[in-house]
Amino acid sequence: MIYNFLKIIVKVALRIFFRKVSIHKAIELPTNGPLIIVGNHPNTFMDPLILATLFKQRVGFLGNASIFVNGIVNTIFAYFRVIPVYRDKDVAPGEKIDNEKTFRDCYKFLEDSNSLMLFPEGTSYHELKLRKIKTGGARIALSVEQKNDFDLGVKIIPIGLYYSNPSKFRSKIYVNSGELIDVKDFREVYQKDEVAGVQALTQRIKEALESLTITTEDKEQEDLFFKIKRIYKDQLIKRLDSKEEEFQLTKEIANAIQYFKVSFPNKFETIKTKIDRCSQLLDEFQTTASRTKPLQSRLKKMSILVSGSLYLIAGFPIYVYGMIQNLLPFRAPYWLAKTFTKEVEYYAPIMMSLGIVIFPAYYGLSFFIFDSKVSSNPLTISLYLASLPLSGYYVLHYYSFFRSGLSFLKIHNFINPKKDLLKELEELKVSIFEELDQARDIYLKRL
Repeated sequence: MIYNFLKIIVKVALRIFFRKVSIHKAIELPTNGPLIIVGNHPNTFMDPLILATLFKQRVGFLGNASIFVNGIVNTIFAYFRVIPVYRDKDVAPGEKIDNEKTFRDCYKFLEDSNSLMLFPEGTSYHELKLRKIKTGGARIALSVEQKNDFDLGVKIIPIGLYYSNPSKFRSKIYVNSGELIDVKDFREVYQKDEVAGVQALTQRIKEALESLTITTEDKEQEDLFFKIKRIYKDQLIKRLDSKEEEFQLTKEIANAIQYFKVSFPNKFETIKTKIDRCSQLLDEFQTTASRTKPLQSRLKKMSILVSGSLYLIAGFPIYVYGMIQNLLPFRAPYWLAKTFTKEVEYYAPIMMSLGIVIFPAYYGLSFFIFDSKVSSNPLTISLYLASLPLSGYYVLHYYSFFRSGLSFLKIHNFINPKKDLLKELEELKVSIFEELDQARDIYLKRL
């Protein structure tokens, strides 16, 4: 009962925290076990929260032993079926790691037809790279099947997670589930050689996760990927006229970068230099690649300027009201997250978890003050309560509109005229689009 209630709260919180949650399922997700859910791990506690909401059944977890800090916390984790797994850092220096109980608990959990979630990378880092896949998941799956003469029917479902910005409120997340892996398919190789069987299943998991995630070779390629995505992705989406292709297009960009760096190093460096400069100019004008071309019609330009100015003036009182009502609960989770940890991978889950508590508490306090000091009329109170979240969303919209307005003024030379830089930017865009189109055609013909 508590689990289902919290699951609903988390689902709502995810839809508020993320501007877009895109879920692509290769198959209908299983509703019972024995099932092992494996995923990449870019965003610490946020990852299991997201994956758990996808499944109708209760899900158990493998978690680092370091989070089991005291009796109360341990009891909570036990309720949520978190099984501790020990790493070198979780034991005293010189002490031997013993995960035999962990394995026994996992066997029992799967034998009871439950669903177990684990992250075979072992650690969480936000980078476009699948870290080395550990063999624990494959060992658990094959060992429990061997223990049950390979009649248990354990399946593994791989799921890939990609965040547009893991620590930013109202960013995007893409969730991709793959085909089921039947552990029984590895029976023959495992019974001949246990190590070879574990390695074969681990390799299958790795390949599945790689197909469901976006990966780059190193930090340089990762930085270049985000710059190309910023400049070129909208162009591709517009050409295909399909929002549903967005993740696949993004993955295609990452794959093409790796291919061109190896196959055409000179061409790669030429394009990279242009992209670096284009990204620098986009920062200068605080805009996106799709909004850099100045309007030729003076009438249209002035009408946009006047209507935008009127909107900002008329909406400013609502913006101020929304800021007063929402600034503290909106900023408090971020301030606290930065106080608790310096690791960016923890920001989003901490912020969202604190937001689940802080916003209702703050709105409840506001209601109490309004009811006792201003008005106890039911209609007035209802309107006031509705205005709290609505004005908060309006603040986000107003701020975004204001930033777009500043960019419009810069591009059309109303402030800080930079005609030469704007001309350079437009010429760079044309050149980059042509070269990336050619590169994309070469890459696709290779496939």
